[in-house]
Amino acid sequence: MSVSEWFRVSVLSLCATALLACSGPRDITDRQPSSLVETPMPDDGAEPDAPSVDEPDDGQPVPPTSQTSPEWLGAWSAAPYGPYPLKPLTALGGDVATPLPSVLINNRASNQSFRMIVQPTLGDGERLRVRLSNLMGEQPVRFESVHVARSLAQNTPAIEAASNTPLYFDGESGVTVAPGAEAVSDAVPFVYQTGDHLAVSFHVSGQSGAITWHAISYGLNYLTLPGVGDVTGDISGASFTQPSMGWFFLSGIDIKRSGSPGSIVALGDSITDGAFTLFNSRWTDHLADRLAAAAIPMGVMNQGINSNTVTAEATTEAQAFKGAPAVLRFDRDVLQRAGVRSVVIFEGTNDLTAGQSAEQIFAGIRSLVARAHEAGLCVVVGTLTPRADVLYNWDAQTMEPQRQRLNALIRAQDDVEGIADFDLALGRASDPAKPALGLYSLDLLHPNAQGMKAIAEAVPLDALAPPPFGNCAR
Repeated sequence: MSVSEWFRVSVLSLCATALLACSGPRDITDRQPSSLVETPMPDDGAEPDAPSVDEPDDGQPVPPTSQTSPEWLGAWSAAPYGPYPLKPLTALGGDVATPLPSVLINNRASNQSFRMIVQPTLGDGERLRVRLSNLMGEQPVRFESVHVARSLAQNTPAIEAASNTPLYFDGESGVTVAPGAEAVSDAVPFVYQTGDHLAVSFHVSGQSGAITWHAISYGLNYLTLPGVGDVTGDISGASFTQPSMGWFFLSGIDIKRSGSPGSIVALGDSITDGAFTLFNSRWTDHLADRLAAAAIPMGVMNQGINSNTVTAEATTEAQAFKGAPAVLRFDRDVLQRAGVRSVVIFEGTNDLTAGQSAEQIFAGIRSLVARAHEAGLCVVVGTLTPRADVLYNWDAQTMEPQRQRLNALIRAQDDVEGIADFDLALGRASDPAKPALGLYSLDLLHPNAQGMKAIAEAVPLDALAPPPFGNCAR
Protein backbone atom coordinates (compact mmCIF):
# COMPACT_ATOMS: atom_id res chain seq x y z
CA MET A 1 0.00 0.00 0.00
CA SER A 2 1.37 3.44 -0.91
CA VAL A 3 1.79 6.19 1.67
CA SER A 4 -1.09 8.06 0.07
CA GLU A 5 -3.41 5.07 0.22
CA TRP A 6 -2.38 4.17 3.76
CA PHE A 7 -3.01 7.64 5.09
CA ARG A 8 -6.34 7.90 3.26
CA VAL A 9 -7.54 4.64 4.80
CA SER A 10 -6.34 5.70 8.26
CA VAL A 11 -8.06 9.05 8.10
CA LEU A 12 -11.31 7.60 6.74
CA SER A 13 -11.30 5.13 9.60
CA LEU A 14 -10.84 8.06 11.95
CA CYS A 15 -13.84 9.80 10.40
CA ALA A 16 -15.98 6.68 10.61
CA THR A 17 -15.17 6.38 14.30
CA ALA A 18 -16.12 10.01 14.80
CA LEU A 19 -19.44 9.60 13.02
CA LEU A 20 -20.37 6.47 14.97
CA ALA A 21 -19.73 8.32 18.22
CA CYS A 22 -22.34 10.98 17.44
CA SER A 23 -24.91 10.10 19.59
CA GLY A 24 -33.40 32.75 26.52
CA PRO A 25 -30.65 34.93 25.12
CA ARG A 26 -28.57 36.63 27.75
CA ASP A 27 -28.66 40.34 28.40
CA ILE A 28 -25.63 41.93 26.74
CA THR A 29 -24.01 44.31 29.22
CA ASP A 30 -20.58 45.71 29.87
CA ARG A 31 -19.59 45.63 26.21
CA GLN A 32 -15.92 46.35 25.74
CA PRO A 33 -14.37 47.58 22.52
CA SER A 34 -13.20 44.76 20.32
CA SER A 35 -9.63 44.60 19.09
CA LEU A 36 -8.46 44.24 15.53
CA VAL A 37 -4.91 43.39 14.55
CA GLU A 38 -4.97 45.10 11.18
CA THR A 39 -1.27 44.64 10.43
CA PRO A 40 -0.30 41.22 9.01
CA MET A 41 2.51 39.45 10.84
CA PRO A 42 5.74 39.83 8.86
CA ASP A 43 7.32 36.66 7.51
CA ASP A 44 10.46 37.24 9.54
CA GLY A 45 8.55 36.96 12.81
CA ALA A 46 9.16 40.58 13.83
CA GLU A 47 6.54 42.45 15.78
CA PRO A 48 3.88 44.27 13.70
CA ASP A 49 3.99 48.03 13.48
CA ALA A 50 0.71 48.42 15.35
CA PRO A 51 0.26 46.89 18.81
CA SER A 52 -1.97 43.81 18.84
CA VAL A 53 -4.44 42.77 21.50
CA ASP A 54 -3.08 42.15 24.96
CA GLU A 55 -0.06 44.39 24.36
CA PRO A 56 0.80 47.87 25.66
CA ASP A 57 1.97 50.61 23.35
CA ASP A 58 5.56 49.44 23.42
CA GLY A 59 4.53 46.20 21.72
CA GLN A 60 5.68 43.90 24.54
CA PRO A 61 3.20 41.48 26.15
CA VAL A 62 2.66 41.96 29.86
CA PRO A 63 2.33 38.60 31.61
CA PRO A 64 0.40 38.46 34.87
CA THR A 65 2.37 38.42 38.08
CA SER A 66 1.93 35.71 40.68
CA GLN A 67 -0.05 38.18 42.80
CA THR A 68 -2.54 39.24 40.13
CA SER A 69 -4.88 37.67 37.64
CA PRO A 70 -4.72 38.63 33.96
CA GLU A 71 -7.66 40.62 32.68
CA TRP A 72 -8.17 37.98 29.98
CA LEU A 73 -6.81 34.48 29.60
CA GLY A 74 -6.96 32.00 26.76
CA ALA A 75 -9.27 29.04 27.40
CA TRP A 76 -9.03 27.49 23.93
CA SER A 77 -7.03 28.10 20.78
CA ALA A 78 -6.07 26.60 17.44
CA ALA A 79 -3.10 27.93 15.48
CA PRO A 80 -4.41 29.39 12.20
CA TYR A 81 -2.75 28.45 8.92
CA GLY A 82 -3.67 27.41 5.39
CA PRO A 83 -5.17 28.63 3.23
CA TYR A 84 -7.77 25.91 2.81
CA PRO A 85 -7.36 23.17 1.59
CA LEU A 86 -3.68 23.04 2.63
CA LYS A 87 -3.41 20.32 5.25
CA PRO A 88 -1.04 17.66 6.59
CA LEU A 89 0.81 15.80 3.83
CA THR A 90 -0.52 18.06 1.08
CA ALA A 91 2.62 17.10 -0.86
CA LEU A 92 1.13 13.64 -1.41
CA GLY A 93 -1.58 15.23 -3.57
CA GLY A 94 -5.32 14.78 -3.92
CA ASP A 95 -7.53 14.70 -0.85
CA VAL A 96 -5.03 12.86 1.30
CA ALA A 97 -5.48 13.81 4.95
CA THR A 98 -8.58 15.89 4.19
CA PRO A 99 -11.32 13.92 5.94
CA LEU A 100 -14.82 14.99 5.00
CA PRO A 101 -13.77 17.55 2.36
CA SER A 102 -16.19 20.48 2.24
CA VAL A 103 -18.14 22.01 -0.63
CA LEU A 104 -16.52 25.41 -0.94
CA ILE A 105 -16.68 27.04 -4.37
CA ASN A 106 -13.11 27.56 -5.58
CA ASN A 107 -12.05 26.82 -1.99
CA ARG A 108 -13.78 30.00 -0.84
CA ALA A 109 -16.73 30.56 1.47
CA SER A 110 -19.71 31.99 -0.38
CA ASN A 111 -22.64 33.37 1.64
CA GLN A 112 -22.67 30.41 4.00
CA SER A 113 -22.71 29.74 7.73
CA PHE A 114 -20.25 27.88 9.95
CA ARG A 115 -20.63 26.21 13.35
CA MET A 116 -17.35 25.36 15.05
CA ILE A 117 -17.41 23.01 18.06
CA VAL A 118 -14.73 23.42 20.73
CA GLN A 119 -14.06 22.29 24.29
CA PRO A 120 -12.36 25.04 26.31
CA THR A 121 -9.77 23.83 28.80
CA LEU A 122 -10.99 26.18 31.53
CA GLY A 123 -14.48 27.33 32.44
CA ASP A 124 -16.32 29.11 35.25
CA GLY A 125 -15.55 32.48 33.71
CA GLU A 126 -17.45 35.71 34.11
CA ARG A 127 -17.26 36.90 30.52
CA LEU A 128 -16.16 35.53 27.17
CA ARG A 129 -14.86 36.77 23.84
CA VAL A 130 -13.88 34.98 20.61
CA ARG A 131 -11.17 35.48 18.01
CA LEU A 132 -11.70 35.22 14.25
CA SER A 133 -8.67 35.11 11.97
CA ASN A 134 -8.10 36.16 8.39
CA LEU A 135 -4.38 35.39 8.62
CA MET A 136 -4.16 33.75 5.20
CA GLY A 137 -6.65 35.97 3.42
CA GLU A 138 -5.83 38.05 0.36
CA GLN A 139 -8.95 40.21 0.77
CA PRO A 140 -11.15 41.42 3.65
CA VAL A 141 -13.70 38.90 4.91
CA ARG A 142 -17.04 39.91 6.40
CA PHE A 143 -18.38 38.00 9.43
CA GLU A 144 -21.97 38.58 10.50
CA SER A 145 -24.30 37.14 13.16
CA VAL A 146 -21.51 35.71 15.28
CA HIS A 147 -22.92 33.67 18.18
CA VAL A 148 -21.66 31.43 20.95
CA ALA A 149 -23.75 28.71 22.59
CA ARG A 150 -23.41 25.57 24.61
CA SER A 151 -23.45 22.53 22.38
CA LEU A 152 -26.00 19.80 23.09
CA ALA A 153 -23.43 17.07 22.52
CA GLN A 154 -19.85 16.72 21.35
CA ASN A 155 -20.48 15.62 17.78
CA THR A 156 -23.69 17.34 16.79
CA PRO A 157 -24.52 20.79 15.39
CA ALA A 158 -27.47 21.14 17.79
CA ILE A 159 -27.16 23.81 20.49
CA GLU A 160 -28.95 24.80 23.69
CA ALA A 161 -31.49 27.39 22.57
CA ALA A 162 -31.37 29.55 25.70
CA SER A 163 -27.60 29.81 25.54
CA ASN A 164 -27.27 31.11 21.96
CA THR A 165 -25.68 34.49 22.63
CA PRO A 166 -24.89 37.12 19.97
CA LEU A 167 -21.39 38.58 19.90
CA TYR A 168 -20.54 42.13 18.93
CA PHE A 169 -17.50 43.93 17.57
CA ASP A 170 -17.21 47.54 18.71
CA GLY A 171 -20.93 47.29 19.39
CA GLU A 172 -21.74 46.14 15.87
CA SER A 173 -23.25 42.77 14.96
CA GLY A 174 -20.66 42.13 12.25
CA VAL A 175 -17.01 42.79 11.50
CA THR A 176 -14.84 43.08 8.41
CA VAL A 177 -11.39 41.59 9.01
CA ALA A 178 -8.48 42.74 6.89
CA PRO A 179 -6.04 40.27 5.30
CA GLY A 180 -3.58 39.01 7.90
CA ALA A 181 -5.66 40.36 10.80
CA GLU A 182 -7.48 38.81 13.75
CA ALA A 183 -10.72 40.22 15.18
CA VAL A 184 -11.52 39.97 18.88
CA SER A 185 -15.15 40.33 19.88
CA ASP A 186 -16.57 42.49 22.64
CA ALA A 187 -17.00 40.84 26.03
CA VAL A 188 -20.32 39.17 26.83
CA PRO A 189 -21.53 37.50 30.00
CA PHE A 190 -21.52 33.77 29.28
CA VAL A 191 -21.49 30.90 31.76
CA TYR A 192 -20.16 27.44 31.04
CA GLN A 193 -18.38 24.82 33.08
CA THR A 194 -15.00 23.25 32.49
CA GLY A 195 -15.63 20.27 30.20
CA ASP A 196 -18.57 21.82 28.36
CA HIS A 197 -18.56 21.95 24.57
CA LEU A 198 -19.26 25.30 22.94
CA ALA A 199 -20.52 26.11 19.46
CA VAL A 200 -19.31 29.28 17.76
CA SER A 201 -21.52 30.11 14.78
CA PHE A 202 -21.01 32.82 12.19
CA HIS A 203 -22.14 33.83 8.71
CA VAL A 204 -19.61 34.70 6.02
CA SER A 205 -21.27 37.37 3.94
CA GLY A 206 -20.42 37.41 0.24
CA GLN A 207 -17.14 35.88 -0.91
CA SER A 208 -14.45 35.17 1.65
CA GLY A 209 -11.40 34.89 -0.53
CA ALA A 210 -8.74 32.46 0.69
CA ILE A 211 -9.85 30.70 3.87
CA THR A 212 -7.83 30.62 7.06
CA TRP A 213 -8.35 27.36 8.92
CA HIS A 214 -6.76 24.77 11.17
CA ALA A 215 -6.56 21.21 9.87
CA ILE A 216 -7.30 18.79 11.43
CA SER A 217 -9.64 19.17 14.45
CA TYR A 218 -10.05 15.42 15.17
CA GLY A 219 -13.65 16.15 16.05
CA LEU A 220 -16.65 17.26 14.01
CA ASN A 221 -17.46 20.83 12.98
CA TYR A 222 -20.20 21.96 10.63
CA LEU A 223 -20.96 24.33 7.76
CA THR A 224 -23.77 24.90 5.31
CA LEU A 225 -23.68 24.59 1.56
CA PRO A 226 -22.70 27.73 -0.39
CA GLY A 227 -25.49 30.25 -0.83
CA VAL A 228 -27.56 29.11 2.16
CA GLY A 229 -26.97 32.43 3.92
CA ASP A 230 -27.32 33.24 7.59
CA VAL A 231 -28.68 30.29 9.59
CA THR A 232 -26.72 30.93 12.78
CA GLY A 233 -30.00 30.91 14.70
CA ASP A 234 -30.73 27.30 13.71
CA ILE A 235 -30.97 25.56 17.09
CA SER A 236 -31.29 22.03 15.72
CA GLY A 237 -28.34 22.51 13.37
CA ALA A 238 -30.26 20.87 10.52
CA SER A 239 -29.10 23.59 8.12
CA PHE A 240 -25.46 22.71 8.76
CA THR A 241 -25.40 19.79 6.36
CA GLN A 242 -21.63 19.56 5.86
CA PRO A 243 -19.63 17.94 8.65
CA SER A 244 -15.96 18.86 8.65
CA MET A 245 -12.88 17.93 10.64
CA GLY A 246 -11.25 21.35 10.42
CA TRP A 247 -11.75 24.61 12.31
CA PHE A 248 -12.52 27.47 9.90
CA PHE A 249 -11.56 31.06 10.83
CA LEU A 250 -11.93 30.50 14.60
CA SER A 251 -8.57 30.99 16.35
CA GLY A 252 -9.35 31.40 20.03
CA ILE A 253 -11.71 31.81 22.98
CA ASP A 254 -10.73 34.01 25.91
CA ILE A 255 -12.44 34.33 29.27
CA LYS A 256 -12.36 36.53 32.34
CA ARG A 257 -11.97 34.36 35.42
CA SER A 258 -11.04 35.63 38.84
CA GLY A 259 -8.32 33.79 40.70
CA SER A 260 -6.53 32.44 37.64
CA PRO A 261 -2.80 33.17 37.29
CA GLY A 262 -2.97 32.87 33.49
CA SER A 263 -2.71 30.31 30.73
CA ILE A 264 -0.18 27.86 29.32
CA VAL A 265 0.65 27.67 25.61
CA ALA A 266 1.75 24.35 24.11
CA LEU A 267 3.85 24.99 21.01
CA GLY A 268 4.43 21.94 18.88
CA ASP A 269 3.87 19.78 15.81
CA SER A 270 1.50 16.91 14.97
CA ILE A 271 1.96 15.21 18.35
CA THR A 272 0.74 18.35 20.10
CA ASP A 273 -1.89 18.90 17.39
CA GLY A 274 -3.31 15.48 18.32
CA ALA A 275 -2.61 13.30 15.28
CA PHE A 276 -4.72 10.12 15.33
CA THR A 277 -6.57 11.11 18.49
CA LEU A 278 -10.30 11.70 18.77
CA PHE A 279 -12.58 14.00 20.69
CA ASN A 280 -10.26 16.20 22.72
CA SER A 281 -7.89 13.47 23.90
CA ARG A 282 -4.65 15.26 23.01
CA TRP A 283 -1.89 15.48 25.58
CA THR A 284 -2.81 19.12 26.14
CA ASP A 285 -6.35 18.04 27.10
CA HIS A 286 -4.90 15.57 29.61
CA LEU A 287 -2.64 18.35 30.88
CA ALA A 288 -5.74 20.48 31.45
CA ASP A 289 -7.25 17.57 33.39
CA ARG A 290 -4.13 17.39 35.58
CA LEU A 291 -4.33 21.11 36.28
CA ALA A 292 -8.00 20.81 37.24
CA ALA A 293 -7.29 17.84 39.51
CA ALA A 294 -4.55 19.85 41.22
CA ALA A 295 -6.90 22.84 41.61
CA ILE A 296 -4.65 25.02 39.44
CA PRO A 297 -7.01 27.34 37.51
CA MET A 298 -4.96 27.77 34.34
CA GLY A 299 -6.10 27.41 30.74
CA VAL A 300 -4.15 25.43 28.13
CA MET A 301 -3.88 26.77 24.59
CA ASN A 302 -2.91 24.18 21.99
CA GLN A 303 -0.81 25.85 19.29
CA GLY A 304 0.36 22.68 17.58
CA ILE A 305 0.48 22.45 13.79
CA ASN A 306 0.80 19.15 11.97
CA SER A 307 4.22 18.82 10.24
CA ASN A 308 5.49 22.01 11.90
CA THR A 309 9.20 22.71 12.34
CA VAL A 310 11.30 24.82 14.68
CA THR A 311 13.67 26.22 12.07
CA ALA A 312 12.86 28.21 8.96
CA GLU A 313 15.40 26.19 6.97
CA ALA A 314 13.34 23.01 7.51
CA THR A 315 10.28 24.41 5.73
CA THR A 316 10.53 25.31 2.06
CA GLU A 317 8.25 27.64 0.11
CA ALA A 318 6.56 24.58 -1.38
CA GLN A 319 5.73 23.27 2.10
CA ALA A 320 3.24 25.86 3.29
CA PHE A 321 1.10 22.99 4.61
CA LYS A 322 3.58 22.80 7.51
CA GLY A 323 2.53 26.23 8.74
CA ALA A 324 5.03 28.93 9.61
CA PRO A 325 8.04 27.53 11.53
CA ALA A 326 8.05 28.10 15.28
CA VAL A 327 10.73 30.77 15.08
CA LEU A 328 8.46 32.79 12.78
CA ARG A 329 5.11 32.25 14.47
CA PHE A 330 6.22 32.50 18.09
CA ASP A 331 5.11 36.11 18.61
CA ARG A 332 1.65 35.56 17.14
CA ASP A 333 0.94 32.07 18.47
CA VAL A 334 2.52 32.43 21.92
CA LEU A 335 3.38 35.94 23.07
CA GLN A 336 0.24 37.59 21.71
CA ARG A 337 -2.23 35.10 23.22
CA ALA A 338 -4.35 36.33 26.11
CA GLY A 339 -2.97 35.97 29.62
CA VAL A 340 -0.13 33.64 28.66
CA ARG A 341 1.98 32.86 31.73
CA SER A 342 4.13 29.96 30.56
CA VAL A 343 4.94 27.88 27.51
CA VAL A 344 5.80 24.26 26.74
CA ILE A 345 8.07 23.98 23.69
CA PHE A 346 7.89 20.51 22.16
CA GLU A 347 9.01 20.15 18.57
CA GLY A 348 12.00 19.49 16.37
CA THR A 349 11.42 15.97 15.06
CA ASN A 350 10.28 17.29 11.67
CA ASP A 351 13.45 19.37 11.47
CA LEU A 352 15.45 16.16 11.79
CA THR A 353 13.69 14.55 8.81
CA ALA A 354 14.29 17.78 6.87
CA GLY A 355 18.04 17.38 7.35
CA GLN A 356 18.68 19.82 10.19
CA SER A 357 21.33 18.95 12.75
CA ALA A 358 20.79 18.76 16.50
CA GLU A 359 22.80 21.97 16.96
CA GLN A 360 20.73 23.87 14.38
CA ILE A 361 17.45 22.79 15.97
CA PHE A 362 18.70 23.52 19.47
CA ALA A 363 19.75 27.02 18.39
CA GLY A 364 16.17 27.60 17.22
CA ILE A 365 14.76 26.30 20.50
CA ARG A 366 17.14 28.50 22.48
CA SER A 367 15.98 31.55 20.54
CA LEU A 368 12.41 30.75 21.57
CA VAL A 369 13.45 30.33 25.20
CA ALA A 370 15.16 33.71 25.14
CA ARG A 371 12.11 35.43 23.64
CA ALA A 372 9.79 33.79 26.18
CA HIS A 373 12.01 34.80 29.10
CA GLU A 374 12.29 38.34 27.78
CA ALA A 375 8.49 38.51 27.81
CA GLY A 376 8.41 37.24 31.40
CA LEU A 377 7.17 33.71 30.67
CA CYS A 378 8.25 30.51 32.36
CA VAL A 379 9.46 27.81 29.96
CA VAL A 380 9.35 24.02 29.90
CA VAL A 381 11.16 22.32 27.01
CA GLY A 382 10.26 18.77 26.00
CA THR A 383 12.69 16.14 24.74
CA LEU A 384 11.88 14.48 21.42
CA THR A 385 10.09 11.14 21.68
CA PRO A 386 11.46 7.92 20.13
CA ARG A 387 10.26 7.02 16.64
CA ALA A 388 10.59 4.04 14.31
CA ASP A 389 8.33 5.08 11.46
CA VAL A 390 8.85 4.34 7.77
CA LEU A 391 6.16 6.65 6.41
CA TYR A 392 7.67 10.02 7.20
CA ASN A 393 11.25 9.74 5.91
CA TRP A 394 12.83 8.68 9.20
CA ASP A 395 16.33 7.30 8.69
CA ALA A 396 17.31 5.83 12.04
CA GLN A 397 20.93 5.31 11.06
CA THR A 398 21.60 8.99 10.40
CA MET A 399 18.83 10.72 12.35
CA GLU A 400 18.68 8.80 15.63
CA PRO A 401 22.15 10.02 16.71
CA GLN A 402 20.97 13.59 16.04
CA ARG A 403 17.82 13.01 18.10
CA GLN A 404 19.91 11.67 20.97
CA ARG A 405 22.28 14.64 20.70
CA LEU A 406 19.40 17.13 20.67
CA ASN A 407 17.81 15.53 23.71
CA ALA A 408 21.14 15.72 25.55
CA LEU A 409 21.36 19.43 24.76
CA ILE A 410 17.78 19.98 25.93
CA ARG A 411 18.39 18.14 29.21
CA ALA A 412 21.58 20.12 29.86
CA GLN A 413 19.79 23.49 29.97
CA ASP A 414 20.05 25.06 33.41
CA ASP A 415 18.19 28.30 32.80
CA VAL A 416 14.72 27.00 31.91
CA GLU A 417 12.05 26.45 34.51
CA GLY A 418 11.61 22.79 33.66
CA ILE A 419 12.40 19.86 31.35
CA ALA A 420 9.63 17.49 30.27
CA ASP A 421 11.39 14.23 29.46
CA PHE A 422 8.97 12.88 26.89
CA ASP A 423 11.75 10.69 25.48
CA LEU A 424 11.99 8.83 28.77
CA ALA A 425 8.20 8.66 29.16
CA LEU A 426 7.61 6.99 25.78
CA GLY A 427 10.78 4.92 25.42
CA ARG A 428 10.78 1.15 25.61
CA ALA A 429 11.91 -0.17 29.01
CA SER A 430 14.24 -2.74 27.43
CA ASP A 431 15.55 -0.29 24.82
CA PRO A 432 14.82 3.35 25.67
CA ALA A 433 15.82 4.58 22.21
CA LYS A 434 12.86 2.74 20.69
CA PRO A 435 9.13 3.45 21.05
CA ALA A 436 7.20 1.61 23.76
CA LEU A 437 4.75 -0.20 21.49
CA GLY A 438 1.86 0.05 23.92
CA LEU A 439 2.07 3.85 23.84
CA TYR A 440 2.17 4.38 20.06
CA SER A 441 -0.12 4.36 17.06
CA LEU A 442 0.64 1.92 14.26
CA ASP A 443 2.84 4.45 12.50
CA LEU A 444 5.35 4.33 15.41
CA LEU A 445 5.65 8.10 15.42
CA HIS A 446 2.46 9.42 16.99
CA PRO A 447 1.41 8.40 20.50
CA ASN A 448 -1.89 6.58 21.04
CA ALA A 449 -4.37 7.50 23.78
CA GLN A 450 -2.17 6.03 26.52
CA GLY A 451 0.90 7.70 25.04
CA MET A 452 -0.84 11.07 25.10
CA LYS A 453 -1.59 10.58 28.79
CA ALA A 454 2.05 9.63 29.42
CA ILE A 455 3.21 12.85 27.77
CA ALA A 456 0.85 14.92 29.92
CA GLU A 457 2.06 13.16 33.05
CA ALA A 458 5.68 14.03 32.19
CA VAL A 459 5.02 17.78 32.25
CA PRO A 460 6.20 19.40 35.51
CA LEU A 461 3.21 21.47 36.66
CA ASP A 462 5.17 23.39 39.28
CA ALA A 463 7.42 24.86 36.58
CA LEU A 464 4.42 26.28 34.72
CA ALA A 465 2.30 27.65 37.55
CA PRO A 466 3.25 30.66 39.69
CA PRO A 467 2.92 30.73 43.49
CA PRO A 468 0.92 29.63 45.38
CA PHE A 469 0.28 26.90 42.81
CA GLY A 470 3.87 26.29 41.67
CA ASN A 471 7.36 27.73 41.34
CA CYS A 472 7.08 29.86 38.18
CA ALA A 473 8.46 33.11 39.57
CA ARG A 474 9.15 35.21 36.48
